[in-house]
Amino acid sequence: MAISINYDLDQGTDFSFIATRKDSDGFPVAITGGATAYSQMRKFYSSSSAVTFNTTVTGVTGEVLVSLAATGTSGIKGGVYFYDVELHITPKDGSNNAVGSTKVSRIVQGMITVYPEVTKI
Repeated sequence: MAISINYDLDQGTDFSFIATRKDSDGFPVAITGGATAYSQMRKFYSSSSAVTFNTTVTGVTGEVLVSLAATGTSGIKGGVYFYDVELHITPKDGSNNAVGSTKVSRIVQGMITVYPEVTKI
């Protein structure tokens, strides 16, 4: 089960956090093979529109960098949103060929409160 962490985001600023894949004892688990991370934020779980974050898998330490530049956060309306970070891992052989079906896991979830920007230059 994913852990829940809430964040604050200041509209119009760079935003980032690190999501860490952990085992049931809370220790980081390396991300190996053909792993890709995805992360989105929505006003409601059922919303059709979403903000998609940039994600970078760092692998050995089990970390995923989730980020959005100031140009991306400037257009987000103030309020509370739901987000999650999913890891999609496709097992690969020594030649980097897929050898099994993709396994999907959620490593973190929660809410992001967006605080509107006051200064507009």
